Order: sequence, then C-alpha cells, then structure tokens
Amino acid sequence: MQPTIVKIDLQRCINCSLCRRACPTEAINFFSTGHRTHIVEPKDCIGCDLCVQVCPVDCIHEDTDYVVDPGELAIAREKARAWAKRQHWIKVQRQQRATAAIGAVSARNGGGSNGRHA
Repeated sequence: MQPTIVKIDLQRCINCSLCRRACPTEAINFFSTGHRTHIVEPKDCIGCDLCVQVCPVDCIHEDTDYVVDPGELAIAREKARAWAKRQHWIKVQRQQRATAAIGAVSARNGGGSNGRHA
C-alpha cells in the first residue's frame, strides 16, 4: 500500500510550525522568503498524517500528483524509525532525571514524602 503524501495549502497556512514539530521524518521545512512558508518535501514524507492531525486550520491535504519512489520511501521510513528511537531515549532520560531529582529532594527532607521540613 502506498502512503498518502501530503502538501500544505500556503494560502491557508498560519505558519504555526506544529506540523514541522510533529513530523517524524523532518519532511516539513520552514523557509523565509519574504513570507514565512512551510513546505513538505515529498521524498521524505511517509504518509503518517501526524501533520494533518495537528494542523489547527486543516490546510494539509493529500498530494495526488506525487508518485512515490520505493527507494525514497524506504529511506524516509528509516528516518522515521530513527526519530522514534530518539524520542523514546529523550523520554527515558527525562524520566531518569525526574526520578533522581525526587530522590534528592526526598533525601534532603529526611526521606519524608510530604515535602515539609521537620
């Protein structure tokens, strides 16, 4: 099954960057050419539709003219897997730092869980 490659309607786009932040393959790029513009690089798009889901003005739609190259799709999917691994590792690190901080505060407060000084 071929993915649904998307494009951004630049007339409706409010340049909020939510789509760019959500994209697991970094297929959405920002350009400043006198007018802020977000562009989908079709060869990097895997059709996950995360950008469509986060767009507050519904300006991201299927690009029916784009023909998917299987080699480019494989590369884009690998980029998405690497992105997911990075996101997972960032989450794990945050959880570890939070646990360490809680332990340090708890130890400093004498091991009590109420956060009040004795």
